[in-house]
Amino acid sequence: MDRYLIFDLGGTSVKYAVSDKDGAFDTAGAFATPREGMERMLEEMERVYEAVQTGPGVTEAAPSGGDSCGTRIVGAAISSPGAVDIRTGMVGGISAIPYIHGIPLAEAVSRRLNGIPVTMENDGNCAALGELWKGAAAGRRNMVSVVCGTGIGGAIVVDGRVYRGRTNNAGEFGNYLVNREGGRKRTWSSYTMVNQAVRYEERTGRHADGRELFRLAEAGDCDAVRLVEEFYEAMAVGLFQIQFTLDTELIVLGGGISEAPFVIPEICQRMERLAENTEFGFLMPEIVPCRFGNKANLYGALYHHLTAGYV
Repeated sequence: MDRYLIFDLGGTSVKYAVSDKDGAFDTAGAFATPREGMERMLEEMERVYEAVQTGPGVTEAAPSGGDSCGTRIVGAAISSPGAVDIRTGMVGGISAIPYIHGIPLAEAVSRRLNGIPVTMENDGNCAALGELWKGAAAGRRNMVSVVCGTGIGGAIVVDGRVYRGRTNNAGEFGNYLVNREGGRKRTWSSYTMVNQAVRYEERTGRHADGRELFRLAEAGDCDAVRLVEEFYEAMAVGLFQIQFTLDTELIVLGGGISEAPFVIPEICQRMERLAENTEFGFLMPEIVPCRFGNKANLYGALYHHLTAGYV
């Protein structure tokens, strides 16, 4: 039975899955991202490749789902950090996995996996493609994915295709200038809840992560209220800048904040205030949470592979 092997390369772990062409996963798991270098990464990928063709249960992260015995892997799809050149299979820029950069990565993986076709796509683009294919943006042709974690990243889809830009860096929304607080330039990424929580600890001496900061603000802590409000305002300004530029059908919000049901309504409330008594209220975007969470990259990498002429 023909299947596709998918890898999502992350700084802490590498997720993997085996799927048919319809995105039905029958095996999934993960291994710790090797620190030793590329050869160790290739060894782990080869181990997964061999395991899924002979049966489950060979890794500590036990696969979930049905028996893979008899599976024939006919292609591999990779979601990678960095500026991925989908034509050459090389990764530019920087990431948390330094050894994957500047080498013919797709070619190296293909050689290690018995010569099967290998495709690569940037992880932010994969997240968008996964949501476009079967997720929150299914049925749309134009959408933007915004992922809010430690920083702000994302991807742009125009007429069903990822817009990459001249240097494969389109969608780096975190570099938007959203404030000039105290004469200093502040980018959108500097206002994520991760960074706001760091500021809270600096101001109060008390540790809090993003979730705790939301809770403290709800309880009336003045410092937390101020920092959470700054976060919402930055999100509103950043999302309006995207909509002004692209006038897209849909903005899909991902990252940890997308799991909190109150976040998007609060952001929209700030956006309505910004649009009040102005002429651009008609540009209010539709904003929805992502559907697949950290699995979106796996779906998107497979979708990229399937639409790149390898089936």
